[in-house]
Amino acid sequence: MESIPEMTEQAEKTYFIQTFGCQMNEYDSGRLKAMLEEDRWRAVDSPEQAGLVLINTCSVRQKPEDKVFSLLGKLAQLKQANPDLKVAVGGCVAQQEGKRILQRARAVDMVFGPDQWGELPAMLREAGQGKRVLRTAFREGKTPWDALDSGMTPPVLPMEGGVKGQVAIMKGCDNFCTFCIVPHTRGREVSRTPEAVVEETQALLRRGVKEILLLGQNVNSYRSGSAGFVDLLRQVAAVPGLARLRYTSPHPNDFNRELAMAHRELPNLCEQVHLPIQSGSDRVLKQMRRRHTRQQFLDKVSMLRELLPQAALSTDVIVGFPGETPEDFQQTMDLLDQVRFDQVYAFKFSARVNTPAAAFPDQIEDDQKNERLARLLARQNEIIAEIQDQAVGTRQEVLVEGESLRTHGERFGRTRANKPVSVMNSTAAPGTLIWVDITESRKHSLAGREVSP
Repeated sequence: MESIPEMTEQAEKTYFIQTFGCQMNEYDSGRLKAMLEEDRWRAVDSPEQAGLVLINTCSVRQKPEDKVFSLLGKLAQLKQANPDLKVAVGGCVAQQEGKRILQRARAVDMVFGPDQWGELPAMLREAGQGKRVLRTAFREGKTPWDALDSGMTPPVLPMEGGVKGQVAIMKGCDNFCTFCIVPHTRGREVSRTPEAVVEETQALLRRGVKEILLLGQNVNSYRSGSAGFVDLLRQVAAVPGLARLRYTSPHPNDFNRELAMAHRELPNLCEQVHLPIQSGSDRVLKQMRRRHTRQQFLDKVSMLRELLPQAALSTDVIVGFPGETPEDFQQTMDLLDQVRFDQVYAFKFSARVNTPAAAFPDQIEDDQKNERLARLLARQNEIIAEIQDQAVGTRQEVLVEGESLRTHGERFGRTRANKPVSVMNSTAAPGTLIWVDITESRKHSLAGREVSP
């Protein structure tokens, strides 16, 4: 790995990373942290303590983007007091806005897109020479992990707590949904080799990780040579010491019987599937360019539940898409009752630059979006409570992640269905698999007592 250059005594030792957005952004930040710490940089708790502040940005919705520029305003004040402070903006907003960030925020020294985080040492060297750095070119046909996969950079760090880790298997997306900016900020789909994914998984397990989450914008379109996604799952699942395996996010169009069967065949592949629907209305789905119908989605759900009755199913929903009528929205509400998702991640439509939906007619007023979102979340919370009540009296395998942050003397962990559980009167160490009798359904979690298997 190329050495990260010295700058000032303070910046040489201290850094602060602020991450906005999705799990892929969290993963990228883990990469950046690993590169810095390999060169003996030390993380600090606030920008005020740091010689380098790095903001990893998200542009999927407007709110995270607004937070970025609000933070940059505060950092400009810090830089006035400490001219040696270096400020970097990476991620999707950096890819989208590029040079405009340098023009708008004079405190920024470096701007780089998701394809360029591997260039961090060179970018810091240029910034240390007083240059303002801009790197947003896509690495066509390549991934940001190429250097890592050649053994030149350190592996990503485990997630906070050390029990779980994330491994990205691909970058980009080829679907071009009309509301989504990902193909414009992360480029076209490119997959890593199975060997690289397995090696990174092994490295995380050596650090004590017990659960791996495979990441991609559309994981089930993974393809490396002759290896498809299920082939990759089999290889990763076979790594010794891996207790649990998950993945996110698949696309409904690419979810098939072979993938559903893998959940039955691979003992450590958890019974949890995230399958984004986005809308329950065929008319809206067509406008979104999702390339599937409501019934086709329901057929996939039926197939999954036939093969894996205990599977927990989550989804994504956008409310207030341009032209969404009350009838369209009601079809989405009806879908919640028909499918009964274990979790729904629901968002108001946010018009994004360079996406077709931003220019669609009949944009929905924000107060209507708010009202629809509130109704949807209220109903989904009722469904979650009903599902959790049904878990009381069952015995669940729980992976202990650590002590409960809310209740002294309790351990916290998750079931194979990814449901949070507080375990009373347990002394199990983080990373331990235990059996728990569920005795209580709380507002956002389950609770129970550890029992012998």
